[in-house]
Amino acid sequence: MNIAYKEYGSRHHLSNKANAFRHALWVTLIIKKCLKWRNNEEMAKAWAKEFTDWHEKFSPNKALAKAMDLHNNRVGILYFESIKNKNEAEIVSFLKQKASEAIKISTVKNLEQLENNLVYIE
Repeated sequence: MNIAYKEYGSRHHLSNKANAFRHALWVTLIIKKCLKWRNNEEMAKAWAKEFTDWHEKFSPNKALAKAMDLHNNRVGILYFESIKNKNEAEIVSFLKQKASEAIKISTVKNLEQLENNLVYIE
């Protein structure tokens, strides 16, 4: 949250590119932290997905916003392969670039075609 505030201010609370960044960053940092305790990347990814998916169920959202968040969490896990050996500043830079390229969606159906891209609504 602190990084998202530093980079985007309170804008990351909306369904925008800043929010896409926050979700990808969150899941990435969860994986990195898990790897410090147990050096099993697949288990760390699975746990990060399980936890972030649970969070979306626990904090109900409108259907499209929930789908957007779940999608961006999954994409963050995919991006992990490219950034796993980078430091926090490099990860932030990478994800800010990906967020700047995020694609606007208007329906859940659009998500199927955007499996490697961050997405946003507003």
